[in-house]
Amino acid sequence: MKILLIWNEKTKDIEILSQELERHSHKVIRRKLINGDKDKIPATALLGCVPVGDEEKFPPVGEDIIKELYKVESLVLTMINRNYRYDKMGVDERRHLYYNILRYWHGILKENNPDMVIFQFIPHMVFDYIIYELAKLLNIKTVMVWDSWVSDRMFIYTDFWQGSTYLQEELRKNRGKTFSLKDLSPDLQDYYELQNDQKNDSTPVYIKEQRIRKLRVQRSISKRLKPIKQSIKDLTIFKKIIFYFLKFPSGNLKKEYISLQVKPDFDKKFVYAPLNYQPEATTSPLGDMFVDQILMLEILSFSAPRDWIIYVKEHPNQNLVNKHIYFSSRYSGYYKRISKLKNVCLIPIEADTYKLINQAQAVAVVTGTAGWEAILRNKPAIIFGYPWYKDCQCILKANNVKNCREVFQKIVNGWRPNQQEIVNYLYSLDKSTFHGYVEAAKNSKLTSTESINNIVQAILSEIKKFEINNIK
Repeated sequence: MKILLIWNEKTKDIEILSQELERHSHKVIRRKLINGDKDKIPATALLGCVPVGDEEKFPPVGEDIIKELYKVESLVLTMINRNYRYDKMGVDERRHLYYNILRYWHGILKENNPDMVIFQFIPHMVFDYIIYELAKLLNIKTVMVWDSWVSDRMFIYTDFWQGSTYLQEELRKNRGKTFSLKDLSPDLQDYYELQNDQKNDSTPVYIKEQRIRKLRVQRSISKRLKPIKQSIKDLTIFKKIIFYFLKFPSGNLKKEYISLQVKPDFDKKFVYAPLNYQPEATTSPLGDMFVDQILMLEILSFSAPRDWIIYVKEHPNQNLVNKHIYFSSRYSGYYKRISKLKNVCLIPIEADTYKLINQAQAVAVVTGTAGWEAILRNKPAIIFGYPWYKDCQCILKANNVKNCREVFQKIVNGWRPNQQEIVNYLYSLDKSTFHGYVEAAKNSKLTSTESINNIVQAILSEIKKFEINNIK
């Protein structure tokens, strides 16, 4: 079978995966990512992973393909926010960039005619998302791995909009059955007990690691001076100084946020709505149209009971990357727009997430981990996107005012998550996931070699299933 492999070429994992695929008589096609001085690489090449000079290798796409992928176009226009270099790129320029990337990868897929495309993550880097949607359009099988943040459990997806078919099959098979914590694997028993105890700080490992890295950088004078020395050396210091002052004529993200934040009143009834970090896969593409998180907040504001407050808290890592500078996902006036919504208040980023979850009437997220943590702590969770836990029966789904009002009425009437249903869900998750990680070890006890071996075996199993179905 011919397989196009979209994987980080800088890791040893891709060599192990490629060798194993070839050992099982599969032909592997690899497209190396663009390297070099990013300031000198054309936008099409950098965002589309197109070899420089190959932008016009294939004929342009026409109305037929573009119309089939209108939704893709809409998501890609926002997904380009991932690269700050193109932050000021206008809509028309972004659209034409998208057409050129679409042109190239449509040509590559037609030229190579792979039977399958394997992705390292859920596609979310512009080029890989376009490849994914083109593959679907051309009836090419897609496979990817995705983590659940439950222990070190990972899913195999073939369609990330649909989610894990293995999990869904287990849920169907186990419908009507009752399981206890003792039926779960030890790692899931430990995880459930940790999360279910409202006294525990269950902050995800990646959040803690990023906080530690931030402190290390802040404490290291040499690291703070290194980019300045490099800018002087390559003569970009003047350009960066001008850029800095252009970005700060009327304040910055941090100042805007702090000027609007209020201390939460825990005596009031409230919905806790923590924002997702952006730009990232969790909102683009997994948030779909709710990559615009203000749209979610507008629906909540319009739908919630009149005497309820919606407390909005920015993601603690949002300013680690852009350093308080306004950009496409957090533009000037972004927080002002939120604070003007009826019964919506911004609260300090330092506010205790777990205290907010524990005392809220409900938690609302696009795809955030706080939604999952809420149901484990017996709080209703309203989701607007496609998180990994979307198949849990205890989740309340909303995407418009009508069903959001129905959800709120359900909560007002006393609905709460059923812990037995959560244990049952974890049992099905136990049977439909494997241990592993991509790039970060998280809570895993596995070595990197053990992890990639598990990932390889899961992928080979999916390939075998695909081949058997094709024979049938």
